[in-house]
Amino acid sequence: MIWLLSCTVPNSVREPLAIADSGSIDSDVVPDTSDTSEPDTDPPSPCPEHMVWIAAAEICIDAYEATLEEWVNNEWQPFSPYSTVDGAEVRAAVGPGRVPQGYISGTEAAEACDNAGKFLCSSDHWLAACGEFQWPYGDDYQETACNDTYEGSHPVVDYFGTHQGIWDSEHMNDPGINQQPNTVSLGGEYPQCVSADGAFDLHGNLHEWVDDPDGTFRGGFYADATINGDGCDYRTTAHSMGYHDYSTGFRCCAQPNF
Repeated sequence: MIWLLSCTVPNSVREPLAIADSGSIDSDVVPDTSDTSEPDTDPPSPCPEHMVWIAAAEICIDAYEATLEEWVNNEWQPFSPYSTVDGAEVRAAVGPGRVPQGYISGTEAAEACDNAGKFLCSSDHWLAACGEFQWPYGDDYQETACNDTYEGSHPVVDYFGTHQGIWDSEHMNDPGINQQPNTVSLGGEYPQCVSADGAFDLHGNLHEWVDDPDGTFRGGFYADATINGDGCDYRTTAHSMGYHDYSTGFRCCAQPNF
């Protein structure tokens, strides 16, 4: 007589693979190894987040015009892009989809970059980022590529409704100016306004301070990007590094992480 022995296998030693009736391995259990796509071979960026590598200058530069954060209650908090710094402890920040900081002087911009572990770009760095073309996007001007065609008469005049008595520092730094429609745009809002290396808004939107003791900002802004040069050649030298108004912004540079 043949005795048929049966036993119950404890859960801890059951076979881990589910076997289908056909004898094949359950595809829900065994990983699919049929992917034949090429692995990503791009080298990692030598730059911090939201910065782009400018090989011509061997430097990293912010991909977008900078915003600010203020040190308040023992932490960094967002700072209004429509406010003057006025002695606040601030550092530069950067990212897409943000209103860039206006109302800032060259001296304040340099300090904000330094507090972020970066530095205010030199003219050479800025020009290298703008690229080899007349405009960041090419040699032929495109009217809708960048934020450089303000539709009003003048943003300060439109805000106060007069030409009289508005050209002093108090009026030129009123936070309401850049909160009007069709003035300053978000970083990256104009996708065609980008250099070959990936830096947005180098032309138009806000003037950008560079590291020049005599005072220089570049690129033009939303209501004037032609008076002092075309595209990458635009340069204003009429003000000291301590000057600021609604139109003045900045971006930072940094050494690469090699």
